[in-house]
Amino acid sequence: MTVGDFLTEINWEKRKNPTKQVIDEFAKDKKIDPIVAELLLERDITEPADIETFLHAGVDELQDPFELHDMDKALELIDQAIESEAKIAIYGDYDADGVTSTSIMKLALQKLGAKPIFYIPDRFKDGYGPNLARYKFLADQGIDLLITVDNGVSGKDEIKYMKDRGVKVIVTDHHDLPAELPEADAIVHPTIPGSEYVCPYLSGAGVAFKIADALLGDEALELIDLAAIGTVADSVALKGENRVIVTEGLKQMKQNHHVGLTALIKKCKLKVNGISEEDIGFKLAPRINALGRLENASSGVELLTTGDKSFAKEIVDETEDINTRRQELVNTAFADAQSQINAQKDHGVIVLKGNKWHQGILGIVASRTMDQENKPVLATQFDENSGVMKGSGRSPEGFNLFTALNKYNDLFVAFGGHAQACGFSIEEAQLDKLTELLQAEPKEQGFDPQAPVVKKYDLALNITELNFDLIKKINQLAPFGMGNPKPVVKLTNVSLAQPRSIGKDATHLKTMIADGNRQIGAIGFGMFAKSQTIKNSVCDVYGELGINEWAGKKNLQMMLDDFQISPQAKKIAALRQVYLDYRNKRLSSEVMGHFDNIVFFNETYYEAAKRANIKAKLIHYDEECDGNNILIYDRPHSLELFENFIKKNKTKYTALLFHTDLTGTYLKPDMIKMKTLLKYLYTHQNIQAERMDLVAEYLKLQKNDIDFYLKVFFELNFVKIVNGFVEKADASQQRELTESPTYLKRLQRNDVEKILIESNFDDLLSWMSDYDCHC
Repeated sequence: MTVGDFLTEINWEKRKNPTKQVIDEFAKDKKIDPIVAELLLERDITEPADIETFLHAGVDELQDPFELHDMDKALELIDQAIESEAKIAIYGDYDADGVTSTSIMKLALQKLGAKPIFYIPDRFKDGYGPNLARYKFLADQGIDLLITVDNGVSGKDEIKYMKDRGVKVIVTDHHDLPAELPEADAIVHPTIPGSEYVCPYLSGAGVAFKIADALLGDEALELIDLAAIGTVADSVALKGENRVIVTEGLKQMKQNHHVGLTALIKKCKLKVNGISEEDIGFKLAPRINALGRLENASSGVELLTTGDKSFAKEIVDETEDINTRRQELVNTAFADAQSQINAQKDHGVIVLKGNKWHQGILGIVASRTMDQENKPVLATQFDENSGVMKGSGRSPEGFNLFTALNKYNDLFVAFGGHAQACGFSIEEAQLDKLTELLQAEPKEQGFDPQAPVVKKYDLALNITELNFDLIKKINQLAPFGMGNPKPVVKLTNVSLAQPRSIGKDATHLKTMIADGNRQIGAIGFGMFAKSQTIKNSVCDVYGELGINEWAGKKNLQMMLDDFQISPQAKKIAALRQVYLDYRNKRLSSEVMGHFDNIVFFNETYYEAAKRANIKAKLIHYDEECDGNNILIYDRPHSLELFENFIKKNKTKYTALLFHTDLTGTYLKPDMIKMKTLLKYLYTHQNIQAERMDLVAEYLKLQKNDIDFYLKVFFELNFVKIVNGFVEKADASQQRELTESPTYLKRLQRNDVEKILIESNFDDLLSWMSDYDCHC
């Protein structure tokens, strides 16, 4: 992510809103923790069988591979080829799914004694999918059987060519089906009409693994870690059998069956025993993908299938260099693109030209720009070999890029893709024409690029609820990915303390999230600049909870997705423009004369101000204010009076003084002291009302407390005064203390003291925001 990712406004919504009662009943019924229950309810996983397989995915949940279309035909062809020592070629793809698919197929065939060759298309020379020139090359090598992995279903003409040359063809793929299927000898695919597989969202590596499963049985589990990499890398839904593949694949990585994978894990500074799906997605897969973006990805297959540690180390070192170069190229290109992006702020679709950009990183540049601007983006580069512009497109949810571009299909030299991503070739003059035509497409599709992005959070918690046990509960739903996103936690009304910039370019944020009682560390990629725009503001924070381990010590850490000034903080900021804190000021008559109106809640202070000849207009709290700037002079006797006043007070500026001549604070009545005094009065005679100071001294109570309690007792008919002596009254019924006007007034004054006087100004404004007419 980059700092630009957070220029787009995000509207956060709860994924679903089951009530606490529903969550608790569901948790009790299913015998699971309420946190796990809430997350399952949000994902519509409610049936006992579904809950069991979701939370406890294991090898027993692997499906019969022969349920896949043409699996029996594929195995028969492979068996025949191996028995006859026929020459087998595997045709893969240059991304991580294609590389792992090719590796799985190669290793599975080798376990059966075959010696297959493989071919990974070159992104720049061959393009994606079947390439007729490369098929001719393989046919000329005398191959007898061609097995495609992670591609092939769209290669009707190319496969016909191979069939005409007498080559048997097995297509294994998972991509969207074309209108007409190729005439291959077998097509192993999870969504063939009439033969839909129970897990229709297998990756290319997942399909290859199922063939390995059919060929090898339990021994195929040694290859499930490679299938896990392809599954995570290709962003297929982590549901059903895909959850099993990733879960068991992560376990299998601990066995170190693959020398090259172990070397790659070590290079990424990961612990084999603690690898997660996030490590695959953010560390392992990007390095494998980098090979196909900048070089030829064949070395990726060599890495994952070699048994030579020295050779593996050489490839890993080369892979790391390529990945570093890929990162540098992306950062340079994206920075270079900013001027073009700024120049197209008013465009509905952004089209970027970078003649010095590397073709292999165009998709990443388009994706980053899309995240930054929330608009469809085409990133292009002039290809000197072909003399045309090569491009890659990305679009946000809500805009169908394929539909928009397919309208102008005649402008392209080549074009293909789907709703959110595409690739194409186009002449530069036609690109300029296309750019102009595309600007009408967002409106055509009802897509508003200026509208806030809507994202989902899962759990609304307090910082005090965050702990290691919570992480364990959340991780019961792992592995996370497409179709099962990692739960996002929302923390409300917190602050970002000690923010500082980190990273090579100082754009990343390291901070502490605090709420006054507790704090936890947080990291926000590309968020430092944003943090500087909300200094000292109360925020709502969104992110994923994790563990940061450093020097053998583990601490909770949140990976930030977003932070926003909280709605309450916005209200407080607005009220700060209206109200001024004068509570600790001493004001002279001259200063008070500068106000248009001075408002009084107490008649005593009102009369005293009249005698002082203050120039300002003096009014009672229930009179109409006709000034722009007013001063509230004294304290109301109850909060209700002040609430009603600020509901109607529309003046531009209001200073809050809240003066009183009382020196003590309004302490809450002490029930124990009241009972002690009442018991004493009931058990002693001849107590003179005028000598209550002696009682106070004896009971070690304050005289003003004694006077207050005694007045309450009189009002409730607990005691009476007869001839100057305090006696027990003949109370006929039980009375509540709040029936005493004196007691009730004291409670009201306590509330006034606590909220209007003792609170800090932001807390006071926060309370006022519930009633004030300016909010």
